[in-house]
Amino acid sequence: MPTNPPATVNRCGYCGASSYHRVVARDEAGAMRYTSTLQCTGCGREFTDLQDWRQGGQAAQSAAAAP
Repeated sequence: MPTNPPATVNRCGYCGASSYHRVVARDEAGAMRYTSTLQCTGCGREFTDLQDWRQGGQAAQSAAAAP
C-alpha cells in the first residue's frame, strides 16, 4: 500500500520549524498591536509574508538580485 510522504510546504525555509507567529509591538500610543511581520518559532527570523517564510527568504533575495 503506497503512502504519501509528509508535506513540507508549511516549514521554515531556514530551520525547518513548522510554526510561526505574528510579531507584537507597541504602536505610537503605546498600545500593544500585531504588526504585519511574522517570526519563526524555531530560528526567530522575521519575515514579511508567509511565502518568504516557506522559502527561507529566497524570494526576497531573488527580488533584490534582479536588475
